[in-house]
Amino acid sequence: MLNVANNSNNILKESNFEGNEFLSRISFIIGISHDFAKATSFFQEYLFDHSKKTKKANHGFLSAVFTYYNINNYLKDLNKNKFNIPTFINEIYDLLPVLSYLIVLRHHGNLKNLKDSNGEIENIKENFDDLKIQINDINNQNLDELNNFYNEYDININVFIENFNDFKKLILKSLRRLYLSKNIDNYLILTLLYSTLLDGDKLDASKTDMIERIEIPNDIVDKFKNDIFRDFNGINKIREEAYNEISNKLDDLNIEKDKIFSIELPTGCGKTLTAFSFVLKLREKIRENNNFTPRIIYSLPFLSIIDQNENVIKEILNENDLNGSNILLKHNYLSDMNYKIDEFEYNQNQAQLLTEGWYSEIVITTFIQLFYSLISNKNRSLRKFHNITNSIILLDEIQSIPYKFWPLINVILTELSKKFNSWIILMTATQPLIFKENKEILPLVSNKDYYFKKFNRVNFNFDLESKTIGDFEEEIIDTIENNPDKDILFVLNTINSSNDIYSIIKDYFYKNYYNKDYFDGENFDIDENGVLNIDGTDLIYLSTNIIPKHRLNKINHIKTSKNRKIIISTQLIEAGVDISVDIVYRDFAPLDSIIQTGGRCNRNYSSDKGEVNIINLVNDKNKSFSNFVYDKILLQSTNATIGGKEKIKEKDFSQLSNEYYIEILKYANQEQSKEILNTIKKLYLSNMQNEFKILDSKNMPKIDVFVNVDDESNEIWEKFEEINNKFENKEIKSFEKKNEFLNIKSDFYKYIISVSTKNFGTLNLHNEWLGLIDFTNGIVDKYDIETGFINEKEEDPFII
Repeated sequence: MLNVANNSNNILKESNFEGNEFLSRISFIIGISHDFAKATSFFQEYLFDHSKKTKKANHGFLSAVFTYYNINNYLKDLNKNKFNIPTFINEIYDLLPVLSYLIVLRHHGNLKNLKDSNGEIENIKENFDDLKIQINDINNQNLDELNNFYNEYDININVFIENFNDFKKLILKSLRRLYLSKNIDNYLILTLLYSTLLDGDKLDASKTDMIERIEIPNDIVDKFKNDIFRDFNGINKIREEAYNEISNKLDDLNIEKDKIFSIELPTGCGKTLTAFSFVLKLREKIRENNNFTPRIIYSLPFLSIIDQNENVIKEILNENDLNGSNILLKHNYLSDMNYKIDEFEYNQNQAQLLTEGWYSEIVITTFIQLFYSLISNKNRSLRKFHNITNSIILLDEIQSIPYKFWPLINVILTELSKKFNSWIILMTATQPLIFKENKEILPLVSNKDYYFKKFNRVNFNFDLESKTIGDFEEEIIDTIENNPDKDILFVLNTINSSNDIYSIIKDYFYKNYYNKDYFDGENFDIDENGVLNIDGTDLIYLSTNIIPKHRLNKINHIKTSKNRKIIISTQLIEAGVDISVDIVYRDFAPLDSIIQTGGRCNRNYSSDKGEVNIINLVNDKNKSFSNFVYDKILLQSTNATIGGKEKIKEKDFSQLSNEYYIEILKYANQEQSKEILNTIKKLYLSNMQNEFKILDSKNMPKIDVFVNVDDESNEIWEKFEEINNKFENKEIKSFEKKNEFLNIKSDFYKYIISVSTKNFGTLNLHNEWLGLIDFTNGIVDKYDIETGFINEKEEDPFII
């Protein structure tokens, strides 16, 4: 317990925000109290024989009551003048004992609702009397030993035992006061102290030392850029202007007052390098002025751009011999659980704790990982909360957050920045109206219109008359034939429509080049990733129906191939994927998606303007495919902003995107944000995860499917089967099975696709949560190497 208490104390003592020293003392007391009930003979018997786990062996409830007693006594006797306690903590000062009670009560599980049929108020009413058996056991068994330990910290166990019957009424009264308080600060302090205890406990259990902080020179991007980019003409000149403008803003910033910033620049303006350079310089300024070094958390919406941006940052760090997991860490649900510093590699359990706890100077992660660590009740998510405080958070492509959550994100990020000394940077080409400009958020680009006018690389052509895919076929063929040397990208809204377009183009090439009416599998050169080469043209299909390994390889092929390319894709291509084509066709979508797709066209500003053609495809029932995947308000707002225009220049989108977001707010229902904030204030914590879903999907329930398609996948599958067999044969325990799977997890998920349950068809289920398509057994009727998973409607009929 003492190690946990010291860990918890040190975590907060080394933080830098008002009240941290006071809270570090609270966290210490929580730490030395949280396992008090392990002193019962019932728990000790369980330690030696796990079959003897009974209700009397549970230690959380009694330890939580003991923690309430200790924190309450500490606060009664405390001279507040010893600490600089800020107003927001002073306002909930009397509730700290009951918050500490909840933290210890749930430190081996998830936080629960404060008040409902199974909430914490009902829990103490119904179960408190069961604790008397444990109290009597401690009184008869280990009292002297416990007294010797706790007397050092002015904690009197005899008084606790003598007054034990009074605590039910006291805690119940405090829980009701907490419920009526409805103050977001209750949640923030609860989460911070909960996070601190969880981390301190897990680090102690795994025998993991705290990771030493490392300095990173603030000029490494400057040096890298000057070494790599020697030509500062044309588009690079504009990028350099933006880079210098944002870097120079730092001198004028009041970092005590200014905490939330925006970087709004056109796609292709070098935002990644510009932002990374700025945050390193901001980090150095904070270190000099505030005497602490913030972590950098770089958060993005999609896995594809996480990998891309990680490679850029890693290259810069490697150029300066800055290696190791303590410098740069990537964390998402697919991450390798490897943690290495110099030549020392941590064991699997330690590596997982350090990775999931974000123990690194720079963390690259997803919006889901970040925001579910700020707004959650989950033990695993909240453990890293304390490492999000005192950080610089860079939010890339922030427009991906659904508008219904804008007020919620506004409040949470504002509270984080003000109360926990963090700095937030929102970066995008289309800045949503989450914060009020120059009141709540400070633009780092003074005149964004200047850059948009310079970046006039593309014409957007709107033809929004409804047309079926059959109607569109002639235009597709004409575009391919009339632009024989140009790369063309088609972005569709559904997998079915993207498959149809791919088939049209593939059939065209087959008939045109080989004069055959049907595809017989000959003459086409297909590589192992499903890229077709037809007489010097690469035909490339991308969607989430294709395994991640092949998707990534196809994107890399697009970047490196010298052949002419025709790409058919769903929306996954639109944000942050660094490719450039000459002509784009985009099925109708919200304006921010249209602009992002346009960023894939003429990205490097050739002399010929790129053409982005927006069309409105409908199915055979005359329903637009856009209505299947996008919110109606976003589509209506896009139509209103376009206003019937047939042509829009790229330079005009700076103003139009602002009009678009204003239009959204006219009709947007943001009540869900208010409901979640109310949920947070009332500490209805079990409900949060169901209410707050960043990825709001209209899709049916899905199941993961492993596609065993090559030698590497077959080896991974065999290891997966071996792990499961060892567990079933009781050769390994559950936690060992989990650890062994972590060793192959990232490779395993390279071959996973998620399939809607309504599209299963003849898919083989390996178990209730995993499907299997196994090429090694000749089962290829469910997966096409070019277009991926074959859904039920597309399956060839066969006789059984």
